[in-house]
Amino acid sequence: MKIELSAKTAKAFVKGVENMTDMILLSFSKSGIKTRTLNSDNTALLDLEIPQSATEVYDFSEDNSFEVALLIADVKDMTKSLVVKDTLMMEYDLDDPTWLILSANGVEKRVRCKNASLMKRHKVPPTESKWSADLPFKQTKAFLSTCKDIPTFEIQVNHGEGIQFQAKNDDETLTLDLAHDEVGLHAEQSQTWLTNLTPANLLSLLSVASAKTLITLKGGDGSVIKAEWKEAGLVLNGWIAPRTA
Repeated sequence: MKIELSAKTAKAFVKGVENMTDMILLSFSKSGIKTRTLNSDNTALLDLEIPQSATEVYDFSEDNSFEVALLIADVKDMTKSLVVKDTLMMEYDLDDPTWLILSANGVEKRVRCKNASLMKRHKVPPTESKWSADLPFKQTKAFLSTCKDIPTFEIQVNHGEGIQFQAKNDDETLTLDLAHDEVGLHAEQSQTWLTNLTPANLLSLLSVASAKTLITLKGGDGSVIKAEWKEAGLVLNGWIAPRTA
């Protein structure tokens, strides 16, 4: 197997994973590369996929998919020096499954793979899709960054009024209002849904996003929130647990 990634895609992949965990289980198949990671306090889950179409080279001749476990730090070391036109090459031989070979800018690194059978496979939590909205990440990040040290914030969704984020403590109240048409809100009429989340956890989950990215949020009332978006060739899906009193 030989796969070549652009610097942009490789760096985005590393950034998304390292905000969640230090060890990953990569699944390689004819359609692309996938991984699913859970953060340390079990409140956020992230699916990252690099589709075959988003790679520079994708030479995969196996009939079945296979898994490789490794430390994300070993991959990050090879992406630190990459600039726009650089690429990262990944090579793996099923006849010698101990090593994953990474190469970039003339440097080759042999990474010892971990025991994939010992890695936990995380299940996707159930999600209520009572409402959905396409949120501009620029405004969303501005709100979450401002209130990231506050333990909780409230998402309020109303068909007629739109979606509101609000965080408050004894000293301040922070609010972000997004109108119905501004975010393409789909929600049942004459009902309001409320969900409390931890700002820092959602900000970490959405770390692989840029100012112009639209994040599709889906949820219900006090239930798991799902986020969907694309960035730098990656297809990302995230889930974050509601915060309870």
